[in-house]
Amino acid sequence: MLAQFTHALNLIAMSAALWMAFYLFARGFPNRITLLASLALFATGIFFLDTYNHYFVPFTSSANLRAALLVIALTCWYSVTHALLGADEQKRAKSIQVVLYTLAALSVLTLIFFGKGFLRGQEDMLRTMHFEWNETTVLYGITQLFTSAGILFNLFTRRRIHITEEGKYLFAASWFLVLALAYGILTLLLPLHMPRIIEDGFVFGGIFLLGISVARHQSLVEQRTIWQDFPVAFLGLSIITILYLTIAAATGTPASRLGNIAALVIATHSLYDIGREAVERWRRQEEKRLRRRTTQSLPLENNAIRLLLDRELILFLKTLNASSGMIATHEDGKWVVTAACKSLPLESVFPDTLTENEGVIHLEEPYEGLVWLAQVFEGMQPVALVGIGDSNVKLKYSSGELELLDEFSEQIGTLISINNLQKQVMQSAVTRVAESLSTNISSELLKSVEDALRHFADTLYLGQSPLASNFAAPELPHIERGKQLQKALRDAVESLRPEGDRPPEPLPREWYNYVILHDAYIKNVPNREVTARLYVSEGTFHRTRRQAVRGVARWLEEHRKTAGH
Repeated sequence: MLAQFTHALNLIAMSAALWMAFYLFARGFPNRITLLASLALFATGIFFLDTYNHYFVPFTSSANLRAALLVIALTCWYSVTHALLGADEQKRAKSIQVVLYTLAALSVLTLIFFGKGFLRGQEDMLRTMHFEWNETTVLYGITQLFTSAGILFNLFTRRRIHITEEGKYLFAASWFLVLALAYGILTLLLPLHMPRIIEDGFVFGGIFLLGISVARHQSLVEQRTIWQDFPVAFLGLSIITILYLTIAAATGTPASRLGNIAALVIATHSLYDIGREAVERWRRQEEKRLRRRTTQSLPLENNAIRLLLDRELILFLKTLNASSGMIATHEDGKWVVTAACKSLPLESVFPDTLTENEGVIHLEEPYEGLVWLAQVFEGMQPVALVGIGDSNVKLKYSSGELELLDEFSEQIGTLISINNLQKQVMQSAVTRVAESLSTNISSELLKSVEDALRHFADTLYLGQSPLASNFAAPELPHIERGKQLQKALRDAVESLRPEGDRPPEPLPREWYNYVILHDAYIKNVPNREVTARLYVSEGTFHRTRRQAVRGVARWLEEHRKTAGH
């Protein structure tokens, strides 16, 4: 009975570790934390596979290889926890990292090439290991203990790791590791041969939780995959693997080959998944590049806009593998071809009878090689028309490709609309520049306003500010002048306040200018706390603060001119 349970655990642990290694590699590449976790899972999967096979084929001694695989897995586990530390914490732990990596490298090299290591026969594969004390086993034990201590040190160094949801899984996984080591040490000290299924169970539990923790890290932090994808993919491949093993057992396949069959099934299906993920990433990058390029909205001359449309059309057709295409603009009540590829000639007129419907339409009869049209409107006026021919590689386009055609036509329509309004836009820009220059705020005034806001609560300091003379009579006492300036600053900040009560966090963007100045200067709230309230980066905080200070300075300047000071 013990043998059956041990073999089942080894088979399940091998399958889960191998699948998670391939899964995380496919979804997380090239994230460093994910790659390290994948290597740890892969080494653990090979360890359990060799353990399962060695029971049935005991003549080949591979105990040293299994020990080396555990060292690799544990070292990668340590590297994952080290990568989660902050920059300063990583610098302080640099020496520890170098020592542990050196120990791990020496231990692996000694186990594989030089040491006598561990020798065990078939009779004790179900029991924990009792090894002879020599240079190899001592180095191996020291490496395991020190690396485990390093993992716990990293977890306790940064308290946030075991507070976050995904960090809790990593913290629990590390405690499984501690239990596995404690059980191994206990069996070394006792003369009894304890069942190894308990130790293997701890290792499997720890490595499984490590995979879940990294998967959550990928979905919640890196946002490379959705968390719901993990259980669906796990369940799907589990059903496939169980089906293969059931068929193998029903056809009389020896139990000694079931481990290799499960590993082969998982590896082949996972490699297919990696290839599919790579192709999907390439396709998303192409679509992203297309969207980025077609969002250009600079006013262009006629020749320049035609060259741009021609380039974007060729890129779009390449993305869809379309045989032909064209872009037409609406000029003087007619559709005039502006860009084309293996379709209508430039400057030719496209018939209006084919463009009666709005949106993406399919032509019953191809026209000059075109089978799909997408018409774009601005209000009630047609702006652009995009047409494509049949696919070079498929019988028909997918719904996603037709949605991409619709999106591309909308972006082309936006680009053409902007260029049709070039004169109005340029005139508006000139007007705005002139208005900005007429109300330009000097750098000296900005410095004075920011300095006064920084000392908002200090009326003595405000009384000495150059701004005080603009809002208080010279004959007033020093403190009274500071109070008058303080009131003017408060009114200026309040002028930035949107209408209505202050909403709960997270605050809308229109409240940023007011909240940053009010909380940081009037309420004297630390900048990092204001940044946390707004859920913005430090760069966004300072950029918004400078903009708000400029608004206060403009208000003060206008108020000074109105008051006649």
